[in-house]
Amino acid sequence: MRNKAKFIWVAAALLAAAIAWGQNSGRIRALQEKLIAPCCWSESVAMHRSEVAAEMRAEIARMVNEGRSDREILDFYKAKYGTRILMEPEGQLRLWAYTIPIVASILGLALVVWIIRRMVKPQPENSPGGAGAVS
Repeated sequence: MRNKAKFIWVAAALLAAAIAWGQNSGRIRALQEKLIAPCCWSESVAMHRSEVAAEMRAEIARMVNEGRSDREILDFYKAKYGTRILMEPEGQLRLWAYTIPIVASILGLALVVWIIRRMVKPQPENSPGGAGAVS
């Protein structure tokens, strides 16, 4: 009976650890996706295969396991590399980054419609009894 109780406690502890590890690994991956690899500034830390990106992945995992919040980790990298390290801009810059392409697309579409309507519009014909005719 005692062995059975120990087995249940060990199984519950392993299950809890597996769930916690799964949550942390998802959080770690999400943080890696939010940062750009500083060696070439073209890919996220999660995808890039450089030594610098590998060091950052290990450092992010260590910070998460230490219990730091996402904001603390992102602020650490912003202080180290500047705001360019973020995949998406924060605050007002994020608003502009999403608004400008939408507004430009709408204005471009309006311009195309206006040009097509002018091209399709029938031209006035010169009639013989019109204002320009000599009597």
